[in-house]
Amino acid sequence: MKALTTLLSLLLFAHLSGGPAAAQAAKAEPASALLYEITGPGLKKPSYLFGTIHLICEKDMFSSERMLGYLDKTEQLMLEMDIADPATMQKILMASMMSDGKTVRDHVTTEEYAKIDSLFKEYLGVSFDAFGRLKPLISSTYIFTSPKILGCQPPVMYETYLRQAASERKLKIFSLETPDEQIAIIDANPLEAQLDEMKKTAQEPRARIGVFRKLFEVYLSQDSDALYAYTEKEFKGSGLAADKMLDARNQRWIPLIEKNIAAKPTFIGVGAAHLGGKKGVVSLLRAKGYKLKPIRF
Repeated sequence: MKALTTLLSLLLFAHLSGGPAAAQAAKAEPASALLYEITGPGLKKPSYLFGTIHLICEKDMFSSERMLGYLDKTEQLMLEMDIADPATMQKILMASMMSDGKTVRDHVTTEEYAKIDSLFKEYLGVSFDAFGRLKPLISSTYIFTSPKILGCQPPVMYETYLRQAASERKLKIFSLETPDEQIAIIDANPLEAQLDEMKKTAQEPRARIGVFRKLFEVYLSQDSDALYAYTEKEFKGSGLAADKMLDARNQRWIPLIEKNIAAKPTFIGVGAAHLGGKKGVVSLLRAKGYKLKPIRF
């Protein structure tokens, strides 16, 4: 389930040594960050926008003391979806299954399946047979969130951390998306494109793991524009629906964000790939007249 949440925010990654301390340079007036203060027309108090990476080793997390300081300035928490609702997560899990009772084995050659199976045995210690009914885009995430790649077990989620802190403070907690909208994100990606990506990973796992290690490195640099540029580059040629997984969702979120920050100061946590770029949440809010001040941890 944690792997599914990671997928939907497009931030699969692997562990790197160094941690947040390696990303502390260039604090003075950064052009881009992972945390933004939102002020502007109609807002009596600031709100805050934070770009998460959903699975991370606890030692690599940014300062919890500073993050909670900004959460304490708000009155409600807005996340992509309510990860604490069992009914919501069960509905999404069911939608993650292959249709018509088929499995990945039904769509690949014997040789291709053997390589996929070998990949899962190497990084998870189990046969791919246990994951075969899942859509390839979902099952692949278990590789990149495995302890062998992350470097820790269990990893933690910023969303769980923020939700727990908000609950302790009796803040209202709500979602940007419904379960049906989350399911549509998965289904926007053709099965053939998903299979191609899985086969490429099985063919050259170390190269693919290197891509996700770089993604994590860019995340720790706290540069949301650079993170978006790297994500966009990796999408090209993949056949996956980048516009629906990122741009369309960003556009859909803006009215909800505006409504809520006008009502109460809000702490907003979304996958960091949604922040940067011309069609990212930061640019879209600035186009509406809001001032978004980058803040580095």
